[in-house]
Amino acid sequence: MNNLQIFNRDIIPVYTTDEGKKVVIGRELHEKLKIGKDYSTWFKDMCEYGFFEGTDFSPVSGKTSEQGGRPRIEHILTLDMAKHIAMIQRTPEGKAIRDKLIELDTNIENLSPELRLLIKLEVGQKQQQKALQETNERLNHIGDVIALDTRSWREDARKLIIKTAQKMGGNEYIRDVQSEIFKLVDSRGGVKLETRLTNKRQRMADEGVCKSKRDRLNKVDVIADDKKLIEIYIAIVKEMAIKYGADQKTA
Repeated sequence: MNNLQIFNRDIIPVYTTDEGKKVVIGRELHEKLKIGKDYSTWFKDMCEYGFFEGTDFSPVSGKTSEQGGRPRIEHILTLDMAKHIAMIQRTPEGKAIRDKLIELDTNIENLSPELRLLIKLEVGQKQQQKALQETNERLNHIGDVIALDTRSWREDARKLIIKTAQKMGGNEYIRDVQSEIFKLVDSRGGVKLETRLTNKRQRMADEGVCKSKRDRLNKVDVIADDKKLIEIYIAIVKEMAIKYGADQKTA
């Protein structure tokens, strides 16, 4: 035990052996799990789950912390054994310790198929919970995004596009956001905004509109001529804003 090096003290002390393996001390695990029965009896009970000396744990001679130090048997447990023991306790302490040990050692291929499945299922559930939490956080901001309506849609959309670009890294991304939005409008609307823009400029030229005014036309002006495209455009701008968390409450 004198050769063990402390690796992590968070929740449960974890040590590394000279061979670089992560291990846990049996009595420290017993203490952190807040087990009611004495250590020796508890450890014997745990071994009945199929743990073997030399494979899952190693007994070593130790001493009590009392003055003079009475001899007693300590056990060095593999991380896999410690995780399994923490799991079968079915207590808040056991869950916290198990989660920490899993975090410290994500290689679970050497565990039994049953335990491996349980851990993978739990990790999957946690990932789903995290994704759900992130979704809910975004949903809390959707109210302002949905406020974008067909009366002030151009100005509202412009603000959301700027905020989306800022979420992506800065105003230099505004063109990229607009380009992506226009591509999606083309796809969903079954149109080619660039062609419509060219045709609109040509019609204005035929009507005698000055070139400077024709040059100021853009694809949003084309969208404004078609109610269906306005609805598609608004929907896409909202989706982009929600995707990147660009709610209207944050600048």
